[in-house]
Amino acid sequence: MHALITEIRRRATLWRSEHDQVAHAARSTNLQRMANLTPAVVFINAVFIVWLGAQLLMQQDTELVTQWKLALFLTHLLMASGFGILTWSAHAHRHAVKSWLGRGLPLLAACLGEVFVIGFVTFDQWVSPNISPYLLGSIAVSLAVYLRPVTSAWVSVASYCLFYYAIGLTQNNAEQLLSNRIHGLAAVAMGWALSVFLWRKFTIITLQREQLENANIELQNKHKELQRLTRLDGLTGLYNRNTFVELTRQELARAQRQGSSTSILLLDLDFFKRVNDTWGHPAGDAVLKNVAIVANSTVRATDLVGRLGGEEFIILLPNTTLEAARRLAEKLRANLERSPTLWEKTNIVSTVSIGVASTTASEKHDFDHLYSHADTALYSAKEKGRNRVV
Repeated sequence: MHALITEIRRRATLWRSEHDQVAHAARSTNLQRMANLTPAVVFINAVFIVWLGAQLLMQQDTELVTQWKLALFLTHLLMASGFGILTWSAHAHRHAVKSWLGRGLPLLAACLGEVFVIGFVTFDQWVSPNISPYLLGSIAVSLAVYLRPVTSAWVSVASYCLFYYAIGLTQNNAEQLLSNRIHGLAAVAMGWALSVFLWRKFTIITLQREQLENANIELQNKHKELQRLTRLDGLTGLYNRNTFVELTRQELARAQRQGSSTSILLLDLDFFKRVNDTWGHPAGDAVLKNVAIVANSTVRATDLVGRLGGEEFIILLPNTTLEAARRLAEKLRANLERSPTLWEKTNIVSTVSIGVASTTASEKHDFDHLYSHADTALYSAKEKGRNRVV
């Protein structure tokens, strides 16, 4: 018995947590449903108002039947007015889910639905012992509005108490009154059970949808990260060789169409092996990262910086002549020389040799040709003593 009670408490705690998670979605769905369904309720009421009004004007009935039709006519009129206001409120506050009115409108609609259905059943007792409208109304409210089980229970209890009292005013047959009250209890119990079932179904579906959406977002993020890793150098964050070559070929094709010049800078750190041998490979990695930072801060926003591998870097300069590329390369060389890498309280000064190559649109040179010329220039810079631009 103790184990059963513990399991019930555990399940109740779990449900309460899940219900809190979907409460916002339920309010949003309820407001959307109200905006769509309440106009239909008003239309149905209008049909009955016209029909009952015609009956009252055109037919001569007994006093009891006339009284019954008039009561139904007024009830439909009040219901049409009430749900007409709810229709306007639902449309006006459809997106104000967090407001008190946005939270309270669905509950108000459920309560009004129960009240008017009880009114119909109560007046029907004058001419018929039937309480089918109460059963149908309880089911309709459960289908139309998502209510938490506890809230739905309170609405059901209040509804049955009003039903129990109201039909006692118009049903004078004691046996029929008892039967109706018993059947009414069964009807409200069925309505509450259906409400709980639909709420749990909504909760499970909503949570599963959120889990799928979160999983999809996570998958997309991982896919983007994978794409980033395949396009960028893992150490410096610069474009890797394959990506840089691809982007350069695209730029050369664009430059040929528009008739502009394109230049590249090929950089190689001087005596980089000494850094690794003296301070270790982590220090060498720090130097490479520093080169990437200085290069990115020196070039223009339209320029592309890549790492070919090891201590070699490459920069694409769109719409840039050979002389403009040489000036930028000289500026970059000077910036790197006066931007040492801080490593364990030591400043590691690095210099770089740069080879510059350029092509015009009329020459129609491809990347391999441009790279070959830049590599030749870089080799010349090395031979001439390093730390220079050729």
